[in-house]
Amino acid sequence: MHFAKIVKGRQGTSLELYDSDLQKIESESFADLYTLNFHLQTLASKHGIQEALMVVHDTKSGRVDLALARGENSFFVS
Repeated sequence: MHFAKIVKGRQGTSLELYDSDLQKIESESFADLYTLNFHLQTLASKHGIQEALMVVHDTKSGRVDLALARGENSFFVS
């Protein structure tokens, strides 16, 4: 299982993707959620990901949400 750490902040959104051994695969920054979500949906095929635990930290509201993504259509952040 892969692990995605997503931080939503006032200046944009960042993504760090790790493999099952917690080795960083990818690190990106995005100006908006639309661009992030488009990129997230390409990750499944790009890296052969079957499922991933997505941890989304919204620094504006102080919330942390967990989601299990299975398949490219479930990689989505609101």
